[in-house]
Amino acid sequence: MSGPKVVVFSPLAPALIPVALLIGAGALGAVALANLTANYLEQRRQLERLRQQRERLENLLGRMRSLGLTTDHLQTSIDRVLKRADQLVLEGNAAAAVALVTAEINGIEDQRRTAEEILERRVTDLQRRFQALPARAAEMQRNAERLETFAQSAIPAGWPAAERERLLARAREARAGFAPPPALTADLSEAGVEKLTAAETQLDTAEHTVAILQHALEQEINATQKRLLSDRLGAAAPRTVSLAEFLARQPRPAAAPDPAEERAARKLDSLLAKMAVLQDTAGWADLMRRVEGIRAEDDPARRRSLYENLVLDASRRLTELRAVEQWLAAVDCLLADAAPYAGTAVDQVVAELRDIRRAGRIVPLEPWQQRLADTQQRELARLEHERRRRAILESLTELGYETSVGMSTALVQAGKLVVRKPGESDYAIEVVANQDLSQLQTAMVRYSDSPELTEQQALRDREREEEWCADHARIREKIAQHGLTAKFKMQLPAGAHPVRVVPRETAPPALARPQQNQAKPPV
Repeated sequence: MSGPKVVVFSPLAPALIPVALLIGAGALGAVALANLTANYLEQRRQLERLRQQRERLENLLGRMRSLGLTTDHLQTSIDRVLKRADQLVLEGNAAAAVALVTAEINGIEDQRRTAEEILERRVTDLQRRFQALPARAAEMQRNAERLETFAQSAIPAGWPAAERERLLARAREARAGFAPPPALTADLSEAGVEKLTAAETQLDTAEHTVAILQHALEQEINATQKRLLSDRLGAAAPRTVSLAEFLARQPRPAAAPDPAEERAARKLDSLLAKMAVLQDTAGWADLMRRVEGIRAEDDPARRRSLYENLVLDASRRLTELRAVEQWLAAVDCLLADAAPYAGTAVDQVVAELRDIRRAGRIVPLEPWQQRLADTQQRELARLEHERRRRAILESLTELGYETSVGMSTALVQAGKLVVRKPGESDYAIEVVANQDLSQLQTAMVRYSDSPELTEQQALRDREREEEWCADHARIREKIAQHGLTAKFKMQLPAGAHPVRVVPRETAPPALARPQQNQAKPPV
């Protein structure tokens, strides 16, 4: 069966698959190759997802480290996984590559969720410490002031003036040695946490020192009383007041907030911590400033109302942040779907998607989704057309056929082209392709000055048709290495129709017989 042939090309693998991979997997068979290419494309999508997840995890780990948390236990060897996945693809085992990358993505997602939980607990703790700092500073200042008040109340009025003045001066000196730490603005940056830690350390030292001075002052007053009594200078003096008695006489602190206010404050703490995980610290710090204002409110009813209103505001902001997070995830899905088409016209749509993602403002994604699908479809058609063209030309070239001038253009324009082997001037193969190069018709032609067909010429035509039949089978094998399969739509036996004879003067220049040098005319 070596006469005129019509074959139909069908892609076993999308045009995005590298030729090297297709050639390496050429012996797998149609089903295996189809599975390989499907897995290969899925791997490209998963690699983009892995890149996205790694970026989110690294950002999260960076924030955790800035807040003083250790992240060594959450690190992962992503580069090693990527290298192994690429090796599996080259070995023709893209399914294993997809499984490997998918498992790594799942592992990173688990680590990210763990990191978010740790970060949320850390932010909750920092919030409470920021909120407690002003109250601790005020309490420390009151305790320092009580040193002098306590001395005035504890020292009997009948003591010698010199003794009273000495002890009161000691109390005033101790009081003057304390200064509250500077007021801090709630800040979740590394510098903000360092300032908070330094202020807490300063308060710890001051509180400890105040307690020591209070105890020392009480001891010295008692020692002075004993000395005066022993010298019979203060026998009738009233008993000194102990620190415990003095504190018992002081006004009781303000009543604790009511349960509703406590619940609102706890709810607010939880909302703020969740917000801090989802966004930068700007919005969080704004709400923290409002919390400080509410805590300074003296009216309990108004304070509770302000807390409840702020809880509603924080809930609304958290809902907006989660909506943005879901929208960003949808954008990332589109980017992952576009990853296998990198290096094509799809890149323009991808660039626009990255721009709107950076802006962070929710916009409908349907227009970009439709554009991406349309562009992918057009790009696939273009790439498939180009792959078929290259597969045909390269297969012919590898078998020793030379193409005539303009063959590539002719294929693109669905025209007729002619190929032949070097040194062959009498026979050629005419190739006609349809618009998308999915159907190819080939036939042998003979160039001759005479249409006469002798028995010897018919035998030679048949031999040449048989040679082309063998080459045609080898061409189909080589085309299969490019991820294409060729199926006969029509095939005529050799000799079923005479080889078409074409006048030699119509042959392409490369196929025309060289003319003999003519003698120069006499001068």
